[in-house]
Amino acid sequence: MGACLLCFAVAAIATLSATELVRVLALRLGACDQPGGRRVHRRPTARLGGLGIFWGFGVALLLAVYTGSDARDAVARGGMGMLGLFAGCGLMLITGLLDDVRGLSAPVKLGVQLAAATCVWWSGWRVETIGLPGVGAVAAGALSLPLTIGWIVFATNAVNLIDGLDGLASGLALVAALGVLAVVGPGVGSGVIAAVLAGALVGFLWFNVPPALIFMGDAGSLFVGFAVATLTLRGAIRSGPEMFPVLPLLLLAIPLTDAASAVVRRLVGAVRAAGSARELVHEARTRVMAPDRGHLHHRLLDAGLPAKLASLALQLSALPFALAASLIVRAPAAGWVVAALSAAGAALLWRFVHARAAAVAAGEPDVGTAAIATLEHVDDAWPEREAA
Repeated sequence: MGACLLCFAVAAIATLSATELVRVLALRLGACDQPGGRRVHRRPTARLGGLGIFWGFGVALLLAVYTGSDARDAVARGGMGMLGLFAGCGLMLITGLLDDVRGLSAPVKLGVQLAAATCVWWSGWRVETIGLPGVGAVAAGALSLPLTIGWIVFATNAVNLIDGLDGLASGLALVAALGVLAVVGPGVGSGVIAAVLAGALVGFLWFNVPPALIFMGDAGSLFVGFAVATLTLRGAIRSGPEMFPVLPLLLLAIPLTDAASAVVRRLVGAVRAAGSARELVHEARTRVMAPDRGHLHHRLLDAGLPAKLASLALQLSALPFALAASLIVRAPAAGWVVAALSAAGAALLWRFVHARAAAVAAGEPDVGTAAIATLEHVDDAWPEREAA
């Protein structure tokens, strides 16, 4: 446990020390997000923060490998799977960096994601059993490859898609990484990697909390998304034959809900716009890849919640699901109860948000006005900061 905490601290400090240099570099390269459109930030903001996260991640891993600690032994026991994880993370970082600086098409990014996920499957970290409620574990068989790749690619893009508010994606990834650590413990390789990733994200959040001084960019969201997708998969594999897909779904409940609703929303739009089967295929391909303003955080903003508190609300919503994942491994009955209560609470809260957003859009902002006004007072007290 001590070695794991040391790796966490080193990752946090290394990321903290490198991110300001990355921010200055990004500003000089012109790798910035400009305000306007779907974006809610108010000033040009650097977007190469993934480099700072990766630096802290790498420095802490080197410490774990070359200091002869318990963490080194734990990572070594991860075997070929660790190589697949590291290779995939490197591919994601490079792809995201190229997209941040020069721009890449969606098919190219998807192709690299498929290649990275295949590396993980080939290295041995793969779906081998599927947990079915009331049935138990069923061998994945020929579905192992598509399930492994499908999970990693979808979860990676879920983190990428929800990166729309300051600190949101990095905070949700932090919850998932800490959830993996709680599930598998610090004595195994995936636990060490989760602790290192969590430390790097803590260091980055100093610059990314509202108002953000730097964004993760695709370099960060793809790398971090791939890492948590693979770690949640590994956590399920180590926890028992019945833990996939329930455990990864709980650990990434908020990003996955957002991504799934986005896909459904865009496909429904394609069906409504298409007049023939050929047009449907074209519309679906176009709309699924196209950004829109219907994500969970956009709905919270439409309901009148300040951006800072919208981000915090989604991060806090992820905590009970991560707690449920940790409990399911140790006390299944209690874990399922917490998961059910978390889902019910989230559904009720979302009904309120939807009603509030509809009222605001109709010019009748009476639903929840007192609650929103209270939150706005909290937001007014939130300290502002400026880049140096």
